Amino acid sequence: MPGMLSKKGLKIASVAGVPIYVSWTWWFFAALIVVLFRPTFARALPEASDGWTWAVSAFFALIMFATVLVHELAHALAALSFRWQVNEITLNFWGGATVYEHSGQGKAQTPLRSLFVAIVGPISNLLIAGAAWALLQILVDTSGTTQVLLGVTVWTNLLIGVFNLLPGLPLDGGRVVESAVWAATGSRARGMRAAGWSGRIIVGLLVVGGIVVPLAQTGIVVPLAQTGDVSIFGILIVIMIATMLWQAASATIRAARMQLLAEQMRITDLMTPVQTILADTSISKLVPLLTGTRPGFEYQQLPVAVLDVDQASGGEVLVGVIDYAALGTVPRSAWHLPVSTVSRAVNPQAQIQATDTVPDLFTTIMAHPNDLIAVVDTTATPHRIIGIINPDTLAGRLYA
Repeated sequence: MPGMLSKKGLKIASVAGVPIYVSWTWWFFAALIVVLFRPTFARALPEASDGWTWAVSAFFALIMFATVLVHELAHALAALSFRWQVNEITLNFWGGATVYEHSGQGKAQTPLRSLFVAIVGPISNLLIAGAAWALLQILVDTSGTTQVLLGVTVWTNLLIGVFNLLPGLPLDGGRVVESAVWAATGSRARGMRAAGWSGRIIVGLLVVGGIVVPLAQTGIVVPLAQTGDVSIFGILIVIMIATMLWQAASATIRAARMQLLAEQMRITDLMTPVQTILADTSISKLVPLLTGTRPGFEYQQLPVAVLDVDQASGGEVLVGVIDYAALGTVPRSAWHLPVSTVSRAVNPQAQIQATDTVPDLFTTIMAHPNDLIAVVDTTATPHRIIGIINPDTLAGRLYA
């Protein structure tokens, strides 16, 4: 419901089932906009009162809010059009972020679809800029508050749209690079790596253009505080943006490295083999599977998967894994109890076929990020569970 508070910020609405949050950092950003732009509006509206210029500056902050919201909504609605899962939209100090992921129930993720979801955000800003410019052309009174606000709307949306089209992650233009390399090579991981490195190049150019060149023009022997040509605040903003972009680009490169390594493997290379037992089997039948002398220890052995049987197909379904801590609390007199009483339940829908590809695995993990993934051998009839994949364990192996 709107107005709900959370760690993510203030939930203001939901659109198509997607919650929209306003981060606490956005309020600081809004206040900064009001304070910094108020002198600009005072010069643009010399006959206006101080109170009015403060109000105009506050309204400009709302325009910025709407601009970023439209940008993020464009991403969200594009992803939803492919039936992908959109988790949330968050507006923050840096603008906004739309968190979405490919859903197994949605259309397959392709370079073209990924490109479409990325590009609609900047396009929405350019369309707003065009609409505001068109209104300026038909405006009878070319002075006053309306003209000023339309003017800043044009330039703000042009800036946001063009900046986001720069070819480097995490900017939307980086997704364009990713999609192009993905389409050319057939590997999304290679696309991610190229977009991450281009993002680092963007950071380098930003630092040169926003810090090095202004300082060189001013002369480093002149104290910064005494020059009117270099803004300390502007340099700090460039440093903050560059740091954020560098961290995001570096994270993308690390993720690409992990995915490239995984793409060279098969599902069976990435899984952990398991021993299996049916959920209604007694604990006494479980004990011989253990390598320890008695239950209750963290045994150095294969995990024991607890299975059920699908009544329609007769195939095995993973419903749990043995919890050794719980097993250790069961006295021998209670070994007649079913193993389901000492197992940790898992999501039976989280599964992948042993013959599937690694990209299919990543799609499954995105759809079930907190679940163990059962690996199913479909070459046998009925189907058998032959292993499990823990997303956390997999990440540890690939990052090592």
